[in-house]
Amino acid sequence: MVTVKTYAHPFEMPMEKTALLIIDMQNDFCHPDGFNGSELGMDLTAVRAIIPKVQALVTWARESAIQVIFTRESHQPDLSDLSPSKQTRYANAGSPIGQAGKLGRFLVQGEQGVAIIDELQPAAEDWQLDKPAHSCFVHTALDAKLRAAGITHLLIAGVTTECCVLATYRHASDLGYYCLLLDDCCAAFDVKDHKSTAHILQAEDGVLGWVAESAQLYAAQ
Repeated sequence: MVTVKTYAHPFEMPMEKTALLIIDMQNDFCHPDGFNGSELGMDLTAVRAIIPKVQALVTWARESAIQVIFTRESHQPDLSDLSPSKQTRYANAGSPIGQAGKLGRFLVQGEQGVAIIDELQPAAEDWQLDKPAHSCFVHTALDAKLRAAGITHLLIAGVTTECCVLATYRHASDLGYYCLLLDDCCAAFDVKDHKSTAHILQAEDGVLGWVAESAQLYAAQ
């Protein structure tokens, strides 16, 4: 058991029962030729800035024998797992799921845009998970797989903080997992959204969870 000093309350973490979730560090969100950069013209500065931090985090996790899990927001090629609500919301936002881009159809499995960025290529022992919703636990086997492995604690990083990171964090907490958001290893396209999400997770004196910097994690004893 190690104790991580967080922004508020200590995070007690049994290393052998901990996994690292790297959420949606995929080309469509993080690569200049991905859909958000090339088709939507979004500023990728903030999401690309965390890549070295996430690289270091993954290296630390592997060296610490912590299970690393990469997720990809993606859908079946026929979009049969795309809910009408999500289809409408993404179309309203100008990013229709399945629309063609430089790296293939947006958020469609098998396309280059869905692949994890080159800087963070999964290793053979890492888990990889395709998910059709913002939360990693909706319509996936992640919860069952974590419980079968005896995982009770989750370190959470990736993009975007206010969307899939937050959705996964809140869902995992409700399922009973102890979750630590690694602030400097998460990002949003708008820095204000990132900061607001980190602030929300520390609301009501920590009733929602724990937030820390990766340096605090590495210093834990």
